[in-house]
Amino acid sequence: MSSNNKNLHNGFLTLVNAIEKLTDQKIDFSQDFEPVDMQELRRKEALEAHREIALLRRQKRLNQIESLHSSNIINPKWTFQTVITDSNNSQALASAEGFCASVNMANSLGVAPSLLLIQGGPGVGKTVLCHCVANKVLTSSMFDVEIHSYSDIKRVRAPSSNDSNADKVEKQNLWDRMVSVDLLIIDGLCQNNESFTNFDRLTFPELLRLRRAKGLPLVVTTSLLPSEIRDRIGEESYESLKEYSVLAVALFGQSRRADFNFKGIR
Repeated sequence: MSSNNKNLHNGFLTLVNAIEKLTDQKIDFSQDFEPVDMQELRRKEALEAHREIALLRRQKRLNQIESLHSSNIINPKWTFQTVITDSNNSQALASAEGFCASVNMANSLGVAPSLLLIQGGPGVGKTVLCHCVANKVLTSSMFDVEIHSYSDIKRVRAPSSNDSNADKVEKQNLWDRMVSVDLLIIDGLCQNNESFTNFDRLTFPELLRLRRAKGLPLVVTTSLLPSEIRDRIGEESYESLKEYSVLAVALFGQSRRADFNFKGIR
């Protein structure tokens, strides 16, 4: 026996003797011990590690959602459970909730990504429905969601002589994010029923094509009537929309926004 092994053996015996004195029990090394199933032990350790990772991911997701809500980027008030349902919006709400269940299926099924097109007049609830969709997708999947007005898209793509280098970097980063975020919601296409400019007719189909190539879904809201959309946005933009699996829904009724009240006179 080498000196190292001898020292180790002596140290072990010293430890055993100390335990026997403390417990007033003799340790019997002659009894048989059940062999350890290393494969089963590794399996249990892997399951435990998987559970811990899942809990960490879930907590990270909850923190992310809380950050979006606290910054009011996505309004936690509006969900499919809290929104008021009536005959003017029931069908649109049901279809939109169904869209949420399908947003992550396109790639796995090898089909075109989904596009939810929400049409309705001013104040009927298009933006509210956007937030319902965002909250549903955030809580039922691991998808990242962002809501931007169409004016945001125009701003980040429009060059300006007043832009600093930092402004240019910020715009490019935001554009890259719009192109790549799991679910992009564009609120207010052709706001106030205006037609696309030549700049719009280049920018909007570019965004659609880039997201289509990545298989990423979209939500778009507009106050344009269905019969007006092609003429107002142009042929290229219209055809780019049709490359998606489009689900079109309409919200009806009068504006739900509160009126001004001047000394009791509406």
